[in-house]
Amino acid sequence: MMLLHEERSINGKQAATLPQGHILKGRYSDVLRSEKGKVKGIRLQTSDQEYAVKLPKYLRPMLVRELELGAFIQVWAYPDGVAWDAVNILPLPPSEVDALGLGALPTQASQMRSSRTCVQVCRKGSCCKRGSGELWRALQQEVETNPEFQEVDLEATGCLKACKQGPNLRLPSTGEVISWASPKDAPAVLAHISKLARQRTQYGLCEIK
Repeated sequence: MMLLHEERSINGKQAATLPQGHILKGRYSDVLRSEKGKVKGIRLQTSDQEYAVKLPKYLRPMLVRELELGAFIQVWAYPDGVAWDAVNILPLPPSEVDALGLGALPTQASQMRSSRTCVQVCRKGSCCKRGSGELWRALQQEVETNPEFQEVDLEATGCLKACKQGPNLRLPSTGEVISWASPKDAPAVLAHISKLARQRTQYGLCEIK
Protein backbone atom coordinates (compact mmCIF):
# COMPACT_ATOMS: atom_id res chain seq x y z
CA MET A 1 0.00 0.00 0.00
CA MET A 2 1.32 3.44 -0.96
CA LEU A 3 0.30 6.52 0.99
CA LEU A 4 0.28 9.79 -0.94
CA HIS A 5 -0.80 13.37 -0.43
CA GLU A 6 -2.14 15.49 -3.27
CA GLU A 7 -0.97 19.09 -2.91
CA ARG A 8 -2.63 21.16 -5.68
CA SER A 9 -3.37 21.20 -9.37
CA ILE A 10 -0.58 22.24 -11.72
CA ASN A 11 -2.40 25.30 -13.01
CA GLY A 12 -2.46 26.81 -9.51
CA LYS A 13 -6.18 26.31 -8.95
CA GLN A 14 -7.61 24.40 -6.04
CA ALA A 15 -8.37 20.74 -6.72
CA ALA A 16 -11.90 20.15 -7.95
CA THR A 17 -14.35 18.95 -5.32
CA LEU A 18 -14.54 15.16 -5.47
CA PRO A 19 -16.50 12.74 -3.29
CA GLN A 20 -14.70 10.88 -0.51
CA GLY A 21 -12.97 7.78 -1.73
CA HIS A 22 -12.74 9.07 -5.29
CA ILE A 23 -10.26 7.20 -7.46
CA LEU A 24 -8.07 9.44 -9.61
CA LYS A 25 -7.10 7.60 -12.78
CA GLY A 26 -4.29 8.82 -14.97
CA ARG A 27 -0.67 8.71 -16.04
CA TYR A 28 2.42 9.38 -13.97
CA SER A 29 3.68 12.22 -16.14
CA ASP A 30 6.60 13.67 -14.18
CA VAL A 31 8.40 13.89 -10.86
CA LEU A 32 7.15 16.55 -8.44
CA ARG A 33 10.03 18.60 -7.04
CA SER A 34 10.42 21.41 -4.55
CA GLU A 35 11.87 24.78 -5.54
CA LYS A 36 15.26 23.41 -4.48
CA GLY A 37 14.90 20.42 -6.78
CA LYS A 38 14.18 17.79 -4.13
CA VAL A 39 11.80 14.96 -4.98
CA LYS A 40 8.43 15.47 -3.29
CA GLY A 41 6.10 13.20 -5.25
CA ILE A 42 4.56 12.78 -8.68
CA ARG A 43 2.53 14.67 -11.24
CA LEU A 44 -0.59 12.75 -12.25
CA GLN A 45 -2.23 13.52 -15.59
CA THR A 46 -5.92 12.60 -15.54
CA SER A 47 -8.43 13.02 -18.36
CA ASP A 48 -9.35 16.45 -16.94
CA GLN A 49 -6.17 18.01 -15.56
CA GLU A 50 -2.72 17.39 -14.13
CA TYR A 51 -2.35 17.06 -10.35
CA ALA A 52 0.65 17.46 -8.07
CA VAL A 53 0.69 14.50 -5.68
CA LYS A 54 2.99 14.59 -2.66
CA LEU A 55 4.51 11.40 -1.25
CA PRO A 56 5.45 10.94 2.42
CA LYS A 57 9.20 10.72 2.93
CA TYR A 58 9.14 7.02 3.70
CA LEU A 59 7.50 6.24 0.34
CA ARG A 60 9.71 8.38 -1.88
CA PRO A 61 12.24 5.54 -2.27
CA MET A 62 9.43 3.51 -3.87
CA LEU A 63 9.04 6.28 -6.44
CA VAL A 64 12.72 6.00 -7.30
CA ARG A 65 12.78 2.19 -7.47
CA GLU A 66 9.38 1.06 -8.69
CA LEU A 67 7.13 3.62 -10.34
CA GLU A 68 8.05 4.05 -14.01
CA LEU A 69 7.51 7.37 -15.75
CA GLY A 70 4.47 7.10 -18.00
CA ALA A 71 2.81 4.33 -15.96
CA PHE A 72 -0.98 4.41 -15.83
CA ILE A 73 -2.17 4.27 -12.23
CA GLN A 74 -5.25 4.73 -10.07
CA VAL A 75 -5.00 6.67 -6.82
CA TRP A 76 -7.62 6.29 -4.08
CA ALA A 77 -7.82 9.75 -2.50
CA TYR A 78 -9.70 11.52 0.29
CA PRO A 79 -10.16 15.32 0.57
CA ASP A 80 -8.27 17.23 3.26
CA GLY A 81 -9.25 20.87 2.91
CA VAL A 82 -7.94 22.07 -0.45
CA ALA A 83 -5.54 19.12 -0.61
CA TRP A 84 -6.05 15.40 -1.16
CA ASP A 85 -4.70 12.50 0.87
CA ALA A 86 -4.25 9.33 -1.13
CA VAL A 87 -4.37 6.06 0.78
CA ASN A 88 -3.56 3.62 -2.01
CA ILE A 89 -2.12 3.50 -5.50
CA LEU A 90 -2.49 0.63 -7.96
CA PRO A 91 -1.76 -0.05 -11.63
CA LEU A 92 -4.61 0.92 -13.94
CA PRO A 93 -6.10 -2.10 -15.76
CA PRO A 94 -5.24 -2.07 -19.50
CA SER A 95 -8.94 -2.15 -20.31
CA GLU A 96 -9.33 1.31 -18.72
CA VAL A 97 -6.25 2.98 -20.21
CA ASP A 98 -7.75 3.71 -23.63
CA ALA A 99 -10.81 5.27 -22.01
CA LEU A 100 -8.62 8.04 -20.56
CA GLY A 101 -7.72 9.29 -24.04
CA LEU A 102 -4.29 10.46 -22.90
CA GLY A 103 -2.32 9.03 -25.80
CA ALA A 104 1.43 8.54 -25.82
CA LEU A 105 3.93 10.27 -23.58
CA PRO A 106 5.29 13.61 -24.81
CA THR A 107 8.70 13.41 -26.47
CA GLN A 108 10.38 15.24 -23.59
CA ALA A 109 9.02 12.77 -21.04
CA SER A 110 10.17 9.84 -23.17
CA GLN A 111 13.63 11.35 -23.34
CA MET A 112 13.65 11.75 -19.56
CA ARG A 113 12.83 8.07 -19.11
CA SER A 114 15.52 6.92 -21.55
CA SER A 115 18.20 9.09 -19.93
CA ARG A 116 17.94 7.43 -16.51
CA THR A 117 20.81 5.32 -15.28
CA CYS A 118 21.08 2.58 -12.68
CA VAL A 119 23.28 1.36 -9.85
CA GLN A 120 22.87 -2.18 -8.54
CA VAL A 121 23.52 -2.95 -4.87
CA CYS A 122 24.25 -6.50 -3.75
CA ARG A 123 21.83 -7.37 -0.92
CA LYS A 124 22.88 -11.01 -0.47
CA GLY A 125 25.07 -13.02 1.91
CA SER A 126 28.34 -11.42 2.89
CA CYS A 127 27.50 -8.03 1.42
CA CYS A 128 24.39 -7.84 3.59
CA LYS A 129 26.41 -8.77 6.68
CA ARG A 130 29.06 -6.21 5.72
CA GLY A 131 26.59 -3.34 5.58
CA SER A 132 24.91 -3.25 2.18
CA GLY A 133 21.64 -2.29 3.90
CA GLU A 134 23.20 0.84 5.38
CA LEU A 135 24.84 1.60 2.03
CA TRP A 136 21.47 1.26 0.26
CA ARG A 137 19.85 3.71 2.67
CA ALA A 138 22.68 6.21 2.21
CA LEU A 139 22.33 6.01 -1.58
CA GLN A 140 18.56 6.43 -1.28
CA GLN A 141 19.00 9.53 0.84
CA GLU A 142 21.33 11.11 -1.71
CA VAL A 143 19.03 10.28 -4.64
CA GLU A 144 16.02 11.75 -2.84
CA THR A 145 17.67 14.96 -1.65
CA ASN A 146 20.37 15.87 -4.17
CA PRO A 147 19.03 17.32 -7.47
CA GLU A 148 22.19 16.18 -9.28
CA PHE A 149 21.28 12.52 -8.73
CA GLN A 150 17.56 12.55 -9.56
CA GLU A 151 18.00 10.50 -12.75
CA VAL A 152 19.69 7.60 -10.92
CA ASP A 153 17.72 4.44 -10.09
CA LEU A 154 18.70 1.98 -7.37
CA GLU A 155 18.24 -1.75 -7.90
CA ALA A 156 18.84 -4.65 -5.52
CA THR A 157 20.77 -7.51 -7.09
CA GLY A 158 22.20 -10.91 -6.20
CA CYS A 159 25.78 -11.95 -5.57
CA LEU A 160 28.41 -10.11 -7.61
CA LYS A 161 31.07 -12.78 -6.93
CA ALA A 162 33.24 -10.52 -4.79
CA CYS A 163 31.93 -11.45 -1.34
CA LYS A 164 35.17 -10.81 0.56
CA GLN A 165 35.32 -7.26 -0.82
CA GLY A 166 31.73 -6.33 0.08
CA PRO A 167 29.59 -4.37 0.13
CA ASN A 168 29.63 -4.35 -3.67
CA LEU A 169 27.93 -2.19 -6.30
CA ARG A 170 27.66 -2.69 -10.05
CA LEU A 171 27.04 -0.19 -12.84
CA PRO A 172 25.02 -2.08 -15.51
CA SER A 173 25.87 0.49 -18.17
CA THR A 174 29.60 -0.35 -17.98
CA GLY A 175 29.75 -3.60 -16.01
CA GLU A 176 32.02 -1.91 -13.46
CA VAL A 177 31.92 -3.37 -9.94
CA ILE A 178 32.76 -1.09 -7.01
CA SER A 179 33.95 -2.97 -3.91
CA TRP A 180 34.52 -2.00 -0.28
CA ALA A 181 31.75 0.62 -0.60
CA SER A 182 30.46 2.28 2.56
CA PRO A 183 27.62 4.71 3.36
CA LYS A 184 30.04 7.64 3.42
CA ASP A 185 30.98 6.80 -0.19
CA ALA A 186 27.41 7.31 -1.44
CA PRO A 187 27.87 10.89 -2.76
CA ALA A 188 31.10 9.99 -4.58
CA VAL A 189 29.59 6.82 -6.10
CA LEU A 190 26.55 8.69 -7.38
CA ALA A 191 28.69 11.53 -8.72
CA HIS A 192 30.74 8.93 -10.65
CA ILE A 193 27.57 7.34 -12.05
CA SER A 194 26.10 10.70 -13.05
CA LYS A 195 29.33 11.64 -14.82
CA LEU A 196 29.25 8.39 -16.81
CA ALA A 197 25.60 8.98 -17.71
CA ARG A 198 26.36 12.48 -19.00
CA GLN A 199 29.22 11.12 -21.11
CA ARG A 200 27.00 8.41 -22.59
CA THR A 201 24.30 10.96 -23.38
CA GLN A 202 26.85 13.25 -25.04
CA TYR A 203 27.87 10.49 -27.44
CA GLY A 204 24.34 9.19 -28.02
CA LEU A 205 24.70 6.11 -25.84
CA CYS A 206 21.90 6.67 -23.33
CA GLU A 207 21.11 3.66 -21.18
CA ILE A 208 17.51 2.58 -21.70
CA LYS A 209 16.01 0.46 -18.95
